[in-house]
Amino acid sequence: MALTVHSRFHPIHTDLAVVTLTGDVDISTAARLRDDLAALLGDGARHLVLDLGDVSFMDSSGLSVLAGVFPLLRESGALALAAVNPRIREVLRTTGLTRLFPIYTSVDTAITVLRAGDDAPS
Repeated sequence: MALTVHSRFHPIHTDLAVVTLTGDVDISTAARLRDDLAALLGDGARHLVLDLGDVSFMDSSGLSVLAGVFPLLRESGALALAAVNPRIREVLRTTGLTRLFPIYTSVDTAITVLRAGDDAPS
């Protein structure tokens, strides 16, 4: 299945982008996802929330894209995953990626938690 990527910057928190994915993240679509995420970072995104609610399959290529974004955001931002189906959640857990990326039940919850972290005293 093809992958569609829809991204938007949050209207209030302009350094936060929500990326909604639909379809499969695999060897044939991972480069596009990588390029789209890189473009968002280039446009000023410090926080990314990936809505995976409509992703039915993710292979190692997709996992590699997620792992590749982590160091780019680690210093001043975060990558959070939302609405991950149980099969993909298990792959993330098995590969240890759940230690890098928090998983939330919804995009709204992910945004709330990420913004609360920004407001926390350093």
